[in-house]
Amino acid sequence: MPLPYRTLTEADVDRVCAEMFTPSPQEAVGVELEWPLHRLGDVAQRPGEEDMAPLQGEVLPAGGRVTFEPGGQVEISSAPAASVSEALRAMESDSRTLGERLLYVGFARETLAVDTRRPPSRTLRQPRYHAMEQYFAKQGCAGTWMMCNTASVQVNISLDHYDAPGQWHTMHRIGPILIAAFANSPGVDAAGRRWCSMRQAIWWAIDPSRTRPVPDDRPPERAWARYALDADVMYINSGDAGVALLPGLPFGRWMSAGHHAGWPTEDDLRYHMSTLFPPVRPRGWLELRVLDALPAPIRDVAILAVATACTREAAADLRKELPDTRALWRTAAAAGLKHPALARGARTLFEVVADYIDCVSTDAWHAELVTEFAEQYVLRGRSPGDTSTPRLAPSSAQPTPAMQPN
Repeated sequence: MPLPYRTLTEADVDRVCAEMFTPSPQEAVGVELEWPLHRLGDVAQRPGEEDMAPLQGEVLPAGGRVTFEPGGQVEISSAPAASVSEALRAMESDSRTLGERLLYVGFARETLAVDTRRPPSRTLRQPRYHAMEQYFAKQGCAGTWMMCNTASVQVNISLDHYDAPGQWHTMHRIGPILIAAFANSPGVDAAGRRWCSMRQAIWWAIDPSRTRPVPDDRPPERAWARYALDADVMYINSGDAGVALLPGLPFGRWMSAGHHAGWPTEDDLRYHMSTLFPPVRPRGWLELRVLDALPAPIRDVAILAVATACTREAAADLRKELPDTRALWRTAAAAGLKHPALARGARTLFEVVADYIDCVSTDAWHAELVTEFAEQYVLRGRSPGDTSTPRLAPSSAQPTPAMQPN
């Protein structure tokens, strides 16, 4: 909560950001899955807050926690698992349980990375989400689409005790390749542009100060500190009467010049960082946030690929062998594996994953699953969404992804 005088310094910012890269005591893997919900028999009807209340925050039998996104999308956040195999088993069990409980209360979920069945509409009314919607509305409708009509797979990896910076750089190297390889939301925007991952295109159209990749040209903790200071503040969390802001106040300026609500504290810095959504985000572990919502078998391949690529052995090979695709984030969303550098990178990534998958899983069928995906999709230059017909968003509210260069 802000104070009436300045207390936070750049040294404090550096310390907090360095904490985000402190290795965890034990290696762990976590997964977060999202699905749009609709009432049985009526895809236009989202769950209201009264429908979500009985499940909000519930802990499922395998340890996953249930939360909801602003448009009523349901999310499972797994408990940290000691291995990928354990994480996948727990997630499958909790996903099945959640599906049964949703059906019992009259709702169904769909594996849709972009819900084009209905215009975006916010159902959660917390001040944070109201502020976020107002903030993004100044830049177009993409922010409301992101909040209410998108769903993803997120993979969380504990930081390596021996080479956390190398792990950070590896995630940035593979990020565009993963977008292309697992693109699962083909679509056409309001300008007639076709996308392999409309979900990622929507993210790319939102405030670049909080959704673009963190620069990969300096030590990770310094890059994250600079990113946080340069990003605009969207909400000052001062209790029940928070202050919603429009774009134009970078955190660094708030820290140096203040605001009528006061000067930021360390808690305000941490809250501000929770409103930043780069493709790779540090939180004491690393979040990879680029994957579209995927059906179960392909989802498992994506999680296995990320976890394997982040092992020291695989990461060393990838940094030597991968083409540099770090400038192709937006291109990956548009072209998928039709872009030659991304196609070459995906083939290399899956060759290395096949070599080192036994570092993260002892289940033989996991290796077979990865090989099958590579043969069916990667080696053919196809993404999962290529088997679907590109969907046109409702004409009344089509997102128009920005066309900035990569």
